[in-house]
Amino acid sequence: MELALLRDAVAELKDQLIGKLWSKYQTWPMYSKFFDNQGALPLHIHHDDEHAARVNANGKPEAYYFPPQLNNHGGDFPYTFFGLQPGVTKEEVIEALRNFTKGDNRICDLSAAYHLTPGTGWFTPPGTLHAPGSLCTYEPQKASDVFAMYESVVHNQVLSEELLWKDTPPEEMGNHEYLLEVIDWELNTDPLFAQKHFMKPVPVLDLSVMRAEGYEEKWICYLSKDFSAKELTVLPGASVTIKDGGAYGLYVIQGHGTMGVWDIESPALIRYGQLTHDEYFVSEDAAKAGVTITNPSKSDPIVMLKHFGPDAHENMPFPLR
Repeated sequence: MELALLRDAVAELKDQLIGKLWSKYQTWPMYSKFFDNQGALPLHIHHDDEHAARVNANGKPEAYYFPPQLNNHGGDFPYTFFGLQPGVTKEEVIEALRNFTKGDNRICDLSAAYHLTPGTGWFTPPGTLHAPGSLCTYEPQKASDVFAMYESVVHNQVLSEELLWKDTPPEEMGNHEYLLEVIDWELNTDPLFAQKHFMKPVPVLDLSVMRAEGYEEKWICYLSKDFSAKELTVLPGASVTIKDGGAYGLYVIQGHGTMGVWDIESPALIRYGQLTHDEYFVSEDAAKAGVTITNPSKSDPIVMLKHFGPDAHENMPFPLR
């Protein structure tokens, strides 16, 4: 069997695969991943489009969802630091940045930690200081990898100063004022940060209507103009046809069955290099025509996470940012 990367499939099939997005982006403009760290990540930041453009990159908004199926254990630190406490001054932040090479710069003392809850999520716009916690996290994001680490020591691990200056233009190297400029100050010091960026699942339609048809579908990432994500549950014994407005990737995280002509299942164990049946990509045409998912189980639902690029839906539950 000959293998190919999604990137190469998009380049070959173009609008036959990703539809309207090809003419604007000439690539699939988002991706998703899981991270499952034992402890928290260092406090860091992703640049916005303006700052990322100075190193020939795109800005990076991202979102998090914590699937209950993958979080029977919270890890060592199931809390995420976001932003800065109201009242923190720019002088305090720049002092912490200047102390990066002097041991633990304790920049998280200036931030605020939020207890993470399985079955919920957060939206992290570019320019937001954040230190993701140790829950297993599904992360849809814009297709970019710009970042800079602003915390010098985390869980007794010392970070290289190179990471502080990652994705900094050559002419700004050593300029701590530039690192401060990358921070969206109004966003980070907003006392309503949690209210504006915490995401509880939102049903796509009335739950009783969907359940009567054998499924539930909920928005789980719905605040970004660059991507979105849904959680689809197909109830035991049901067969449903689901339509969407754009191409999407998906992960099956519980159950087994079929999706069109393809077998789908969430594996209990994946060996190194093994191909599995839990990850697929659906073309725009197929998404619009409808994908039929059949669950043969008498007790176990099929649960999948679906991630979309921009402009895939006309019924988003909240205004996009």
